[in-house]
Amino acid sequence: MEKKYSEIQRTNSCPVKKMKLDLIPIQPIGLIMSQVAEQQTGGFIGTDSLIELRDEFAEYLIGLQDFSHIHVIYWLSEMTDSIPTTRPQSNPEVPVVGMFACR
Repeated sequence: MEKKYSEIQRTNSCPVKKMKLDLIPIQPIGLIMSQVAEQQTGGFIGTDSLIELRDEFAEYLIGLQDFSHIHVIYWLSEMTDSIPTTRPQSNPEVPVVGMFACR
């Protein structure tokens, strides 16, 4: 009998719930702006960007100044082509890899 995604299975006496793969809604909370005018692969060293959050997220920033780094998850909203492989940083001396392997 085939099991459903929502069934709970036990692995090493620890319950594991398999979740159904579904769409995840994404809501933008701000914009990333820079002087880069056209799409490019690599060449961003020395390029400054500004992250501007919507006003209702201002309190989420409290205490952030105490950290040296943040992780920014972004959506490439202006990407027009889906490219499965690339040479990281467009470097001809680097082997071609899948997009998920170039970060």
